[in-house]
This record gives sequence, C-alpha cells and structure tokens, in this order.
Amino acid sequence: MSETYRTLCFPGAGKTCFACCPPIRAAGYEHIQYTGMVRRMLRENTAAFRAGERTVFPITGFSCWALGYLDADCRLVGCLLHPARHQGEDLRFRVDFGEKCSRETCPEARIFERLTPDVQAFWLHLADGLDTLSYSSRKGNPLFHYLNWGPEVLRLVARAEPGAVHSPASLLEAFPFLETRCSPRAFAYPLSRLVERQGVDGMRDVRFKEAFENWIEALTVALNASSAARPTVEALRVHRLPQERTFLDFLRLGAGIPRGTPKGAEALRVLVDTEVERFCRKGRIGHTSPSAGKGLPPRRYP
Repeated sequence: MSETYRTLCFPGAGKTCFACCPPIRAAGYEHIQYTGMVRRMLRENTAAFRAGERTVFPITGFSCWALGYLDADCRLVGCLLHPARHQGEDLRFRVDFGEKCSRETCPEARIFERLTPDVQAFWLHLADGLDTLSYSSRKGNPLFHYLNWGPEVLRLVARAEPGAVHSPASLLEAFPFLETRCSPRAFAYPLSRLVERQGVDGMRDVRFKEAFENWIEALTVALNASSAARPTVEALRVHRLPQERTFLDFLRLGAGIPRGTPKGAEALRVLVDTEVERFCRKGRIGHTSPSAGKGLPPRRYP
C-alpha cells in the first residue's frame, strides 16, 4: 500500500475508507442507506474472525466475511486479511476474489496518489467530522466528487488558498464554480486546460460557471459535428484509445462519443485545445465552429 493511498484510506481522526470493499459492489449500491445492518454485519464478522470460526455466509457485492472492525472501539473498518495486519502476509487469497482485492483501487484514490502531501491535506479537510461509514460513502463524502476534477485543478485550487481549512460550504463560497452542473469526471479535461492557462481565479467569479457551461454546450455540439467523430469500421471503444484518460472520459461521458480511432481522437483533442487557447487569448467563450451551437449567443467573460 503506497503512503498516499494509506493517507486517503486512513486519514486519521478515527476513520477509514472501505468504499471499494467488496470490489464487486453493484452499481449505485450505497451502504449508508443500511447503516444499522452494516454495523451489525461488521460486528458479527469481526467476532467470528477473532474466534477463528469458518464462515458459511456467501460473499456478495454487498458484504464479505473478511470486512470488519480493525480497532476495539469499532471506529475503523477494513480488511481483516490485509497484509498490514499480518506482518506482511497477504491472506486475501482466502476469499473468492482475493486477486481482485489486492489489484484494484478506485479512480479517486488513483487521482489522490498524484497529489503532493500539502494538496492532499487541503482536500482531506472537507471530510473533517465524518465517521467511517460517511467517509466511505460516495454520497456522504464530498471528496469522491471533487477528486474527479483531476490533479491539476485540485493542485491549483489548494495552492490558491494556502493555509485554508475549508468545509464543503466555505469551499463553495470561495469557488462558486464548483456548484456547476457539469460532472467533474466528464468535464475535467477542458477545465484543467483552462486553469492551466489562466489559473483558478475565474472559478471565484459566479459568472464563470454559466460561461463555462455555455461554452461546453457549444463545444460538445462542435465535437459531434466534426468528421473526426463519425464512426468507422475500425473504430474502437473510446476508453481503449491511446489518449489521456481525462480526455477520453470527456469524449465518452461529456460529449457522448462512444467510439473512435486514434487519428480521430487526436483531431478532436486538437479542436478542444484550440478552443481553449481561443478563450484564453480573447477572454471570450463563443462558438467552437461557425456551425456549432446555433441559437447559443457568444458569452463574454468577464
């Protein structure tokens, strides 16, 4: 376990993260809706494990017999078979998906690993006061939302507020853009390109949110109208293309382009980056092409 991953999963203040355990959870499953049942399951699992009892319960996407409490106060939740608890010996082979347990991490953890300790500390403050069940919940922990904006945006926001300790509410007061209806994972690429060029000061202005949303709407129209987005017989699923992950997520989740070729994806990336440069050069969010976004008047910012 890397040190940054350990920081995210064991952030102190008496909580841990078990959001990826078991690693076969059904899409949309939220343990926070079943708090009482989950706590009972964790107590039973822990007691059985300590007594050396062999489990007879099936392993499902909702529970695993090796998930239990790691401390006597029942505040820390994690894998009872993890090598960190057994002098480096990995006992996860005892469950049906042991290799999957040791191999996988959530996308948010991989983004968190790319941040420096000072930036990690800034964002972890958003989870102050959460217990383990809330911290492990995608609905209860705002980190799961904000981490998907990607390392560059996270880094610049944190370093624009040196020494600040933000709650979720005060962060939105400082950066109103973060209330945008644009999904972080879907639109991290164009936002990161903008803030790389202009910094994050624009995110402090309430007008930037609407300007960005209108620009994105016109940009996605232009991407879909481009000949580079037209499907061909050799087209692959977008996530399999040799491009930066945030850009591929933008094509697939933001622009709604499910398939493409390496050459076509590169052409679309150039189109996006050209529009970013135009905005940065002119301070203007307008049409991304002469035919894009008809009926969407150009917006000037500020």
